[in-house]
Amino acid sequence: MTKLDNTKPNELKTIKAPSRAKQDTKAAYAMLLPTFLLLSLFAVLPLGMSVYKSFTDFSFYKTPEFTGFHNYRIVLADPFFRKSVLVVFKLVFLIVPLQFAAAFLFANLIKGMSKKVSAFVKTTIYIPLVISGIVVGAIFSFIYDYQGGILNSLLQFLGLEGQAWTADPSFALYSVAAPAIWQSFGYVTLMMLAGLLDIPNDYYEAAKMDGASAFRRMLHITIPNMKNIFIFILISGVTGSLSLFEIVLMITNGGPGADTLTPFLHLFNHFNNDPTMGYTVAGAILMALILGAFSAVVFRLVQSDKAID
Repeated sequence: MTKLDNTKPNELKTIKAPSRAKQDTKAAYAMLLPTFLLLSLFAVLPLGMSVYKSFTDFSFYKTPEFTGFHNYRIVLADPFFRKSVLVVFKLVFLIVPLQFAAAFLFANLIKGMSKKVSAFVKTTIYIPLVISGIVVGAIFSFIYDYQGGILNSLLQFLGLEGQAWTADPSFALYSVAAPAIWQSFGYVTLMMLAGLLDIPNDYYEAAKMDGASAFRRMLHITIPNMKNIFIFILISGVTGSLSLFEIVLMITNGGPGADTLTPFLHLFNHFNNDPTMGYTVAGAILMALILGAFSAVVFRLVQSDKAID
């Protein structure tokens, strides 16, 4: 009799288990292969080429030559780039807190509505998100127009003097922030609403029975359970604000002066005026590093983990 005949049934299962695990692993890799290929083709490869070009004097008219960190030094020494970074951080601190607070309050309001009304409101506030930044910029350009614009017409109807909203340094930054908030307000609100609806109602009922006020229920139930939602909205809001381009291009084109100039608009204008791409790519990579560093700092500070179950 062979050794296999003396093997117990449980031992046979143990022998076959590794083979089945290998098959499952191969099947998983086979299913992930198309995603890896697409990611490599449209993300990893272009990123690698961009990094390489940032160290050269690449242009469409000559063979590129390696220049080391020359492009990065020029970008960092450019006063317009430095000012554009300062401007975009002003926009971040203007857009993100206002949008965050307004969306949280509005999501709580929608939660208390009837199903029909809430469905209508959710559909309505989501519409701006599907409109491109170019169209949003065009819409608000008509609103801000000094002669015949909706906003100045309303002020004149009330007996007030119209303002040069996009040409006055006192209002220009706000005129860019408002459409940015409006466009993504519905998305942030629906994310907040999804987080609120995911919290079991039993938590609130138990807190009410213990005599907890509405503020304490929000402080000890709502906020802890929405921690991950808040982190996601914070990161996406900051990255979206740092990447502002189309709205600024359509409304102010960076003016007046450079008071609303954002980094990506500055890089776009520089590329149109300079045939070399080294400066543009180096600036874009620096902005990508800023975005990545911010995300890393946020995760480090909050040490994100799963929300309370």
